[in-house]
Amino acid sequence: MGYFIGAISGTSIDGLDLALVETSTNSVEIKHAITVPFPDELRARLLGLTSQPIQNVVQLSHSHAELGKFIGEQVAQFISTTGYSASDIVAVGSHGQTVSHAPEGEFSYSYQIGDASRIAAISGVDTIADFRAADIAIGGQGAPLVPILHDRVFRSEHADRVVVNIGGISNVTYLPKSRANPIVGFDTGPGNALLDTWTQNHFKCSHDNNGDLASSGSIVKELLTQLLTDPWFEVAPPKSTGREHFNVEYIHDNVQSSGAKTTPIDTLTTLTELTATSLSTAIRKWCCNSGEVIVCGGGRLNQFLMDRIEYHLPDHVLQTSDMLGINGDSVEAATFAYLAHLFVNREAGNIPTVTGAKREKILGCLYPA
Repeated sequence: MGYFIGAISGTSIDGLDLALVETSTNSVEIKHAITVPFPDELRARLLGLTSQPIQNVVQLSHSHAELGKFIGEQVAQFISTTGYSASDIVAVGSHGQTVSHAPEGEFSYSYQIGDASRIAAISGVDTIADFRAADIAIGGQGAPLVPILHDRVFRSEHADRVVVNIGGISNVTYLPKSRANPIVGFDTGPGNALLDTWTQNHFKCSHDNNGDLASSGSIVKELLTQLLTDPWFEVAPPKSTGREHFNVEYIHDNVQSSGAKTTPIDTLTTLTELTATSLSTAIRKWCCNSGEVIVCGGGRLNQFLMDRIEYHLPDHVLQTSDMLGINGDSVEAATFAYLAHLFVNREAGNIPTVTGAKREKILGCLYPA
């Protein structure tokens, strides 16, 4: 038994998610979870690093150090406010912020920033980081890594389940009710990334609250058809993606290629439909034709998006993780707490049927306090 803290900034870059997890041989329990907003200047720098090619190593290194300091400070404060001390925590599992993800080719990689040495020094807790590299080194995508926690927390013996995380990018974990069948997990394409980018650029707010903006527009069929011709959607799992592919240039290029006459509001509606359609199609094609779908992540709060997913999955029962008593904002952070637990116990953290790696592998590197 032990207490671990997970920390992650996801593709949406809307804040630092922290989760305090208690683990034992047979259980994983999320005890506390919060999301801490980034200071405006730090968020702007992180968005800049993830939305365009990195050309300035000094800028990258500065952000690496700055984010590590911020995570360390927030972890220390989180420990204090939850009533624990640094000595109570076995380790921090820090994902950091992905700034570039290219898991294909001879020199494949996935690069996260957030200086783990600073996290350990400031928090006073051993820190495990760099979770994706070991999987990539043996032929995997390094992503998604959340299925190992999904399996532990959401598995049912009574129904096939698909656990969906809608962050900046959407990913799914298929948990067959029979353990004789393999776990399947992969990215399905855009989640909130395109929606948030378009909303910020055209409506001067951080996101489409509850999907109210998108629900007032119309789907532009020519644009949706063009978006869905993207060959990436037809690539069979294992597969992963990020802002390198799904970004504002992606939207503009497809609008131009489609020749569609659209408005900002109708484009947002169409992008929401893209997320719903690509996600639902992937579930039916590579997971199951019926069963339960459990949604985590910020996208579950977009009711219009949830309605569109439900429309496209009439033979599935759609629910949020919160309905099962698990905070949908805490699952990714809890995953990295659990991966730290696995590292400390020298257990594999990847699932080869998910990432495509040649074998199971212990993930992460230790940065002592």
